Amino acid sequence: MASFNRVILMGNLTRDPEVRQAQNGTHITKAGLAVNERMPDGQGGWKEEASFIDVVIFGKRAEAFGRYLRKGRSVLIEGKLRQSRWQDKETQQNRSKLEVIVDNWEFVGGGREEGQGGGGGQYQGGQQQQQQSSAPEFPQPSDFGGGGGGGGNFGGGGGGGIPDDVPF
Repeated sequence: MASFNRVILMGNLTRDPEVRQAQNGTHITKAGLAVNERMPDGQGGWKEEASFIDVVIFGKRAEAFGRYLRKGRSVLIEGKLRQSRWQDKETQQNRSKLEVIVDNWEFVGGGREEGQGGGGGQYQGGQQQQQQSSAPEFPQPSDFGGGGGGGGNFGGGGGGGIPDDVPF
């Protein structure tokens, strides 16, 4: 019998990631993801309904996930579904839950809080790409040879020293 188990989700973290380290040194991170679905409410309007999904990440990806992401941050994850089963110790009832075992994840959107960075970074295959913990420094008008509204070395005004027409 053929089967295919693949999940791609984008949503917001419902809590700060919980990072642990196994006895063999492998990092294990657990987090909650809220995924919203917008649907008609039957009265000409729209309503949003959230699904809450548990995610688990292993290895170097887990360590980076716990280091760079916090509650409320948007993230895109790719992985597979796994069903956990156990027996409740108090009631002796059989319990189960579905969770996503994450293979890859990516930042989505910009940070809303200080220290969240600007998004756009990516973590795959054990390599950190374009990841910074602080926002990039953008050039100021004084970096272009002018101090203010006089146009600086470029002549022409209005741009605070930034030329209106850059010849390339």
